[in-house]
Amino acid sequence: MTSRRELKNYAKQAMSGKYGILILAFVAVQALALISSMISSALFPGEETIDIVLSYAFTFILTLLINVTAAGMNYMYLNIARGKAALLNDLFYFYRHHPDRVIVAGFFMAVLNLLTMLPYTIYSNTNLPGEDASVEVLITWLYTGVFLMIVGMIVYQILVIPLEMTYYILADKPELKSTEAMKESLEMMHGNFGRYLMLKISFIPLMFLSVFTFYIALLWIFPYMAMTEVMFYRDLTGELKVQKEEEERAARDYVNPMFDSHSQSEQPQEEQTHPQQFWRMPEEPVSYENEDEQNITDNTEMQNVQADRDDKKEQNDSSSKEEEEDNEPKPWDEYFDSLK
Repeated sequence: MTSRRELKNYAKQAMSGKYGILILAFVAVQALALISSMISSALFPGEETIDIVLSYAFTFILTLLINVTAAGMNYMYLNIARGKAALLNDLFYFYRHHPDRVIVAGFFMAVLNLLTMLPYTIYSNTNLPGEDASVEVLITWLYTGVFLMIVGMIVYQILVIPLEMTYYILADKPELKSTEAMKESLEMMHGNFGRYLMLKISFIPLMFLSVFTFYIALLWIFPYMAMTEVMFYRDLTGELKVQKEEEERAARDYVNPMFDSHSQSEQPQEEQTHPQQFWRMPEEPVSYENEDEQNITDNTEMQNVQADRDDKKEQNDSSSKEEEEDNEPKPWDEYFDSLK
């Protein structure tokens, strides 16, 4: 079981050098959601009940289609976490591989969201204060609406967390149906609900701090959260454990080159011949045709050796004579002695 800190460290390592494409993918998905909301408001601008219902229905359908792109973003994050190449084209992965699976899973989650947020939706649209409403009425209406929205979001998160791994499972197992993937997600999250909830809560301080950056930091925080969730999925499948074991094995087998060269220098080395001996060719014995030729050669060598000795002796004698001459008293020595 991997701790939250380790999961976040793995997420940062995977994101290193790839922030550009991750942020761009996140912005693309959010832009599609914003555009769908603008289109819905433009098509159904009225405040009557029929306009509100049609607007929500149209937005609901667009959300399902955009959800296929969001699932493709999860597929891209999963590839990056595994060290694979990632392209913006990955956002449309599920459009090419049975988008109906993602649409069915997304429909079920969207229905959960609709049901949990229904009290807030009804209250905010049917209890609008009039133009002559007092400040107390406006504040009460605002606080009640915020309370219902927060409660609805909390209930939705509690219900949807067990299904959070569905899109990752669909990406890894294209042969599964959406219902089978949701069932596997429920089994996978059994006993890990608290861990995942605490992992999501741990990012709340970063979201509060993003206020000081005018929410620009959210462009980094949301991809960081998504990548950490990917690492949580890899931890549940055991994939992250295998990666940790490989890293530990590589760390044990690693030998610092400095210490390795030192150990090699301490090893006994075989005696090598002198460089001059390495290039020296072995002398081959000289063969003679008869004994007279051999005797002549030996006598010549002996004469050469004797001549060398005589030369050395003459040089020594000459040097000794020069020293004696230098030691003999000179006529000018008496003159210099008298000056002393």
